[in-house]
Amino acid sequence: LTRQLVDRGVLSSGSPRPGCWMDRKVDSLVILVVDALRFDFALYNLPQSIGRRLQMIKAQPDSNFKSRLLQFVADPPTVTMQRLKALTTGGLPTFADISGNMGGASVDEDSWVRMLRRLPYQDRGLTVPAKAGFVGDDTWVDMYPEGFTDAFPYPSFNTRDLNTVDNGCEKHIPDLLKRLRKDSSTKKGNVADELELMVVHFLGVDHVGHTYGPHNKHMDDKLRQMDDDLTLILDTLDNASDSCHMTLIFGDHGMTEDGNHGGGTEEEIAAALFVHASKGCPPMEEDQKGVMEMKRESDLVHSVFGAIHQIDLVPTITSLLGLPIPFANLGGLDPTLLPGATPAQTATALALNAAQVWRYFTVYSETANRLPGMPALEKDLRLAVSEYTRALNDIENPDSDEFNQAAMLLKGFLNSALALGQNVWTRFDDVGMGCGIVSLALGLIFSIWLLLIPANIPIRRRFSSAHSTEVALTAVLMLFTCGLCTFSNSYILEEENSIMYALSVLSIAIALRMHAAGQGGPWKVVLTLPILSRLAELLISGHGYDPSILVHTSHHAVVFLSSLIAIGMFRSFLFRYRIIDSFSHMVVDLASLFFLGLSWWEKRQPDPTRNGYLFCRIELFLLLTSMAFGITQALIQTSGRQAKQGFQQVEKNVLLLLFKLLVGIMTVTGPSAAASMVVFIIQISVLWVLAAGDCAQVRPFVLAALLRLVTRHAFFATNHGCTFSRLQLSAAFAATSEFYFEIGGISLFLNTFGWEMVGIVMAWFLSQDKQRLRLWRIYGLFQLVEALTSCISVSILRRHLMVWDIYAPHFLFAGIFTVLHGLAWLTNLLLTVVRS
Repeated sequence: LTRQLVDRGVLSSGSPRPGCWMDRKVDSLVILVVDALRFDFALYNLPQSIGRRLQMIKAQPDSNFKSRLLQFVADPPTVTMQRLKALTTGGLPTFADISGNMGGASVDEDSWVRMLRRLPYQDRGLTVPAKAGFVGDDTWVDMYPEGFTDAFPYPSFNTRDLNTVDNGCEKHIPDLLKRLRKDSSTKKGNVADELELMVVHFLGVDHVGHTYGPHNKHMDDKLRQMDDDLTLILDTLDNASDSCHMTLIFGDHGMTEDGNHGGGTEEEIAAALFVHASKGCPPMEEDQKGVMEMKRESDLVHSVFGAIHQIDLVPTITSLLGLPIPFANLGGLDPTLLPGATPAQTATALALNAAQVWRYFTVYSETANRLPGMPALEKDLRLAVSEYTRALNDIENPDSDEFNQAAMLLKGFLNSALALGQNVWTRFDDVGMGCGIVSLALGLIFSIWLLLIPANIPIRRRFSSAHSTEVALTAVLMLFTCGLCTFSNSYILEEENSIMYALSVLSIAIALRMHAAGQGGPWKVVLTLPILSRLAELLISGHGYDPSILVHTSHHAVVFLSSLIAIGMFRSFLFRYRIIDSFSHMVVDLASLFFLGLSWWEKRQPDPTRNGYLFCRIELFLLLTSMAFGITQALIQTSGRQAKQGFQQVEKNVLLLLFKLLVGIMTVTGPSAAASMVVFIIQISVLWVLAAGDCAQVRPFVLAALLRLVTRHAFFATNHGCTFSRLQLSAAFAATSEFYFEIGGISLFLNTFGWEMVGIVMAWFLSQDKQRLRLWRIYGLFQLVEALTSCISVSILRRHLMVWDIYAPHFLFAGIFTVLHGLAWLTNLLLTVVRS
């Protein structure tokens, strides 16, 4: 079937050169990527570049069809690197590729970018060599280091830098436009320096979204700048009356209402594609025969505008440039974007596209896994081949209905092939997943066994306690929040509310039991836990460093400075009562808080040169130096088996390092974290009081549950979440305006997982009393339950529509949390060995 389609396709194309691809359709192709160009931005906020041309078509419907606006449907995860990879290779995204979005991920797969450099110019319809020019986001150069003959990349990671990339694009665009390849009859100047491809990647819209959100004056200004730049380019190309220049303006993804992206919501996948052909191009025909009627559309604009899947642009680009379709492409050609294509040429292009996809499927089935549904797909292809063969018998009539019918059948085959790929393409290692589930299950069983067989507590006492109802309630709530919620995408999205509910119910149950027992003070103390958590999520907002969050109350100097003063008073309290008895460390910690406050205060100033970086660097130097000294001191004292009255010295060292960790978390989270940290310190103090009292007040199992709920709620209340769109990328720029991979990665990791680290350390600290030894193991048990159920849920629901958007990220976060617990367990084991 493949050979039959290829042979007949090449034969009917009338090309004298060898190769199974079509002749080029344009003199040059201009690709303009406006990062995060949501469809509504293109429709309403680009009036001169896009709106004016759409109005011209509307006013003169009988004129040559030169422009089209389509919805550009992306596949999640909607991050730039994966979207560009799909737009150049035609493949479906893989979840593991998301790590490459931080840079340095070269694409080795077959793509039209590599083919443009590798294929001889004679085989691409050129009489002289031509070049490919690029300017903009350096992700392109990271992916294809040798893909462009002339490249001007600009760094893209600083989301607070709104103009560097776009200004760089504006600098080089005029020269690139002058060098675009012209029709052979109008060539002038240096022909050897001509460009057949020009790629421009604007980044400002995406960065404004991350920094300020999609609805503000900064976005209005940036979209106005984009409109001016795009208008300049389109007007210049329209004036080249004798040459055919095709322009593709699109966004690689959209953005949510808070300016982020990475998931699969309507706002994130609904990008825009504007196609415009210069006056020298033949008209693009509308789809009057229904060839594209089976196309996937979004609910957002399906009643007015058409839609095109992003990977469908790959075979379309190769047809425009006269290139072979990439080997692993799954996209289907959009014939309505080919200028001047006859029904015979449309059918031929689709036939070659179908041959490429079928060849890929058969090779994959023979060398890797046998794809299900191949017999049905082969049946569809044979029907399309039969109709195409019948149309070729009347090759003298290239506009015959047989070619239109063949094109419809071939497009139907491509849609079916894409649906098959979307359903079954991702290869899952069932054996590996099974081993992972078994390993986690064994670890969970072993942890439970350790809890049930303590050396000094008879089993019969354990379940005859008056607290059995409270323990049973805790078990139900923790099984729900740690386990059952992982099987529901809606509960994962609302995990903060589930944790708040569990914390409230459990705290009320403990308070009622204490009140009934006549314990006046403690029951009131317990109720402060849910009350403070609720106040924190309602009143404290704007976590991060993006300028847009300065409008939040918790970013006001009075709020964060008073919060820092309260934290400093707490640090002085720890020294005064010899809980931490190092005066020098106290001075350094107070100095760190002082410089952190100065840094935050300076960041609020309208003067952009007063960015607070100097004070933040001084604070970090003091903090890191004292932390390194504290760790060294703790190791020396631990190995010397030194102990003090009251708190053991090792516990004092742990509290010392814990406080420094809290200051580090505030540093990379921003001014709002100061108020959140005050609330968290009060909650931890309450748990400390409950743990230090009579062990009959709160059982270790219940106390561990309270600690986990408080800690995990702090994670969510500081605007974190188990999704990529909730990552606070501004953490990488707390002390610098430049992006440094190692520093940025460490800062983002501490910002995201610092709260879990604090919870682990507190669990260890509270378990040092002999009556609470099990608390440490119970705390880790809860995380094992979450890891196991997340692993099971993502395995069972691996074909679910939301697997890459919700389940896989949640599993990834649960895995990282579990690794942190494992490292803490190994550290505790090593510490126990040293102390013994």
